[in-house]
Amino acid sequence: MDIEWLEDFLVLSDLSSFTRAAQARNVTQSAFSRRIRSLEDWIGIALIDRDTVPPRLTMAGHLFRDSAREMVRQLHDTRTALGHRSKVFSGIKLFVAHSLAQTVLPQWIDQINQQISGLKFEILAGETYEGMIALSSGRCDLLMVYQSNAVPMAIDDRTCPSVSLGRDRLVPVCKAQPDGGPCYLLSEARVRQLPLLSYPPETFFGRICNGLIRFRPSDPAFNAVAQSPNSRVLQALASDGVGIAWVPEQSVKAELATGRLAYAGDDEWIAHVDIRMYALQERARLLHANLWENIREMQELNVAVG
Repeated sequence: MDIEWLEDFLVLSDLSSFTRAAQARNVTQSAFSRRIRSLEDWIGIALIDRDTVPPRLTMAGHLFRDSAREMVRQLHDTRTALGHRSKVFSGIKLFVAHSLAQTVLPQWIDQINQQISGLKFEILAGETYEGMIALSSGRCDLLMVYQSNAVPMAIDDRTCPSVSLGRDRLVPVCKAQPDGGPCYLLSEARVRQLPLLSYPPETFFGRICNGLIRFRPSDPAFNAVAQSPNSRVLQALASDGVGIAWVPEQSVKAELATGRLAYAGDDEWIAHVDIRMYALQERARLLHANLWENIREMQELNVAVG
């Protein structure tokens, strides 16, 4: 059995889609399906009910999932203990959501370094759900991501404690006109199509935006002109007038203040999000120089927005 089969199965159990899971694992869907089938052949029982839409775990799949998570965690921990990490640089592995890497992360590292000297971090950046998988499989020590009650996180607080680092808002923005007003107004989506800069629907921000758009009293009309999982890419396109993008407010404060960008909608189009740091329970106790205790004792960063 290959450890990749277990990781494939865990991604599929979280995303409930062969297509999205294959994309997350950077393999073709046919190759991903073969690996899941190989795992089932090795175990000797079906783990996925392929007759349902979306595909669901069988009873055996539900029973096997916890064992799979534990096996992956133990394998990664053992590899780490045997010196798998680089001898040149062996820092604390911190996975951070792309959109936090240039805003909250530098300030947080500066603050924690004032509390503890000699820390070294190995920074991994990606999408929120990639980080969740990295944490649960033991590929990172800490996870810094957004959290929202509107999008349930597949993280158990009992095994993965978290600390709040602050708050932000996901706001709709577009290029500003010379008078400072927006080039596009979401209130006009009832009467004409508006160009939309979207996230893939399986991503964390994608799910939030889909909820904001879907549950409207009216039926807004949008024309998706570009899609990216990276909010920085969508922000750049919005600044050039390509369309409307939902981005973290902290990342566009300067552009809003200078009038390059403008809000495309009011509060009903805005989603509030928390910024949280997660750690595996057993690893939290072993982090360098009581790092987790220092993280818990630190006050929230000054990233809350009004």
